[in-house]
Amino acid sequence: MTERVLTEALAEAAAQPAAMAQVVEQRAESISRAAFGALAVTAFAETSAQPLPTPHLSTLWAETLAEPAPPLRAAALLVEVLRRDTAAAAMVAEAMDAFGETPWPEAQRGVFAFRHDWAEPLVERLQWATGVVRLASGNEARQGQRRVPRRFLTYHVGHGRASDALVAEWLADHLGRTAWWPLPQHAVRLGAAAETGAFALDILAPAGHGFAPASYRLEEGGLQREDAPLRAIVFTQTGWQVLALTEVEPERLWLTEPLARAVPAGTTVLPLVEGLAVEPAEFAQWVPGLDAGSVTAQVAFEPLPDEGRLDDPWLDGLPVWPDGNWRDDPTHTADGVVTRQDLSPADPWVRRDDPWPTSTFQRRFLAAGREDIARWRARLYRAQGRLGACWLPDGLAPVLRVQAEAEVEAGYLRVDAEAGAAFWHRPAAALILHSDGTRQAVLTGAFHRDAGGVLVLRSGLDAAVPAGSRVLRLARCRLDHDAVDLYWHTPELVEIPLTLRRLPEPRGNDRSSYTAY
Repeated sequence: MTERVLTEALAEAAAQPAAMAQVVEQRAESISRAAFGALAVTAFAETSAQPLPTPHLSTLWAETLAEPAPPLRAAALLVEVLRRDTAAAAMVAEAMDAFGETPWPEAQRGVFAFRHDWAEPLVERLQWATGVVRLASGNEARQGQRRVPRRFLTYHVGHGRASDALVAEWLADHLGRTAWWPLPQHAVRLGAAAETGAFALDILAPAGHGFAPASYRLEEGGLQREDAPLRAIVFTQTGWQVLALTEVEPERLWLTEPLARAVPAGTTVLPLVEGLAVEPAEFAQWVPGLDAGSVTAQVAFEPLPDEGRLDDPWLDGLPVWPDGNWRDDPTHTADGVVTRQDLSPADPWVRRDDPWPTSTFQRRFLAAGREDIARWRARLYRAQGRLGACWLPDGLAPVLRVQAEAEVEAGYLRVDAEAGAAFWHRPAAALILHSDGTRQAVLTGAFHRDAGGVLVLRSGLDAAVPAGSRVLRLARCRLDHDAVDLYWHTPELVEIPLTLRRLPEPRGNDRSSYTAY
């Protein structure tokens, strides 16, 4: 084997072959340490412990590789058993499954199979983006830059289970990779036990929108929905398993594959969505083997809510939101801004902008039940962060009570004057709460005080107002932030803290457009 023009080498066992420079093909049943020639094109081996092909090798066939090191220019690498994966940079492999790097979306994805600790609320963040340009007069020009919000979930793990100590290990393996994340807020329970091989699961409560596909892409015509697979995870006392769903009915989940293991009645089923761990997780180690901490992931957004569920009244083109929970003493911040435009030393010529209020209202809204939660989601999606406006009971002006019945044609309300006219002196809006529970919203003018009190109306009444009704003042507001946090205490109870900023009164060109002649 000293000829430099050798084209083929056959060997049944080669401990350390030294092929010549122009060897083209080498076949061996067992190679311990191969050093092929510089121009070797093809190598066939049944067993290779440590093959070292040259940069010009184009094909390497092997049945067993213990420690492969493919060349940089290999066009194909075919193996049956691979013990240590080492992929080359410029190799176009035909059997890439051997390296475990199947191209997306067929690649196997990890599952965050850790239960949320409901001792701490599950935090769901919806984040919009709004471009705001504020003028010197206080008027604002806003542009919505994100119709569908980004969605983040913060899980709390570590409630005495030894498996929670593996969260850090799981994150180390899946950080920056797409994985399946559960939605504990949309969990349902099985009403009956399911045996191995079953194709359907009977559930107690109706499945929420968390089991709906939420895979969309943005095209020229807007958001287009894609057919995404429905995944779910089942937690039992002994472990968990992932399910692939074909159809979701109100009381039944249909599976694409038979159930691998039997599950008892009362088992928790959670929908899975695609997500990515985006923030570093911090854990507190109690004792060796037990950790506690939180994990934040950006997950796929939910399907757009149905605005047909909303029954909010409309006033002057804006919806009227309900008042918040007064248990936690809602706070109010009042401020004013005055900007000087001319710094001339002559006082009579000093010009200033009109001051505009920057009052903010902090409210905590509670949504109990799936219907109420769905309505609040629709409200938030309609507001889109700092883009949409609404009417909100400010809670500053005293509540007025109607003293005499007012007909539909009446342009005023006879109210008690004990509340004080100072809080109702300017035009505003009001919400009239009838004694039978109905409500209507009107635009109000100035408050006049004679023998009693008269509240002038700037808009007509929808129905007659009986005596004893209450009148609440409304403020025209907008969310003061694009990120909204939903605190899920249970799958049926959500707490939503919001900060709303009062908008300046319409003036100038806010309501009218002028044409120059």
